[in-house]
Amino acid sequence: MSEKETLMTLKTQTGGEGTGPEALSGTQGAASRSKGELPLLGLFAVGFGLLGIFTVGPVFVPLALIFGLIAIFAGQILWGIAAVILALVGVLSSPTLMLVLGIGAFFAWLGIPLPF
Repeated sequence: MSEKETLMTLKTQTGGEGTGPEALSGTQGAASRSKGELPLLGLFAVGFGLLGIFTVGPVFVPLALIFGLIAIFAGQILWGIAAVILALVGVLSSPTLMLVLGIGAFFAWLGIPLPF
C-alpha cells in the first residue's frame, strides 16, 4: 500500500505497535483493532445520530443515516447499526421530519396518538 493510500483510509491509528504503512494494510485483521484503531465513520455516525435527537433533526438525522449505512458497509457494523437506530429515533422525535415523511398521517391512520 502506498503512502497516499494509507492517508486515505477510513480508519486511523492512535498509536501502539505497528503504526507504519504495513500495519494499515489490513493484513493483521482483528488483532490490529485492539491496538488503537478508531472507527471514525461509526463515531461520526453515532455523533450525528445524537445531534439529530437533541438538536436540529432535519440536518443531522439524514447525516446519521448516511454515515451509519456507510459504516456498516465499511465493516463497523455495531457502530453503524447504533447510528441507524439513533437516526430512526431522531425521525420519531422531530416533528419537522415526521411532517416531511408523512409519519403523522400514518400514525393517525393507525389511531396511534403522536408522542408530542
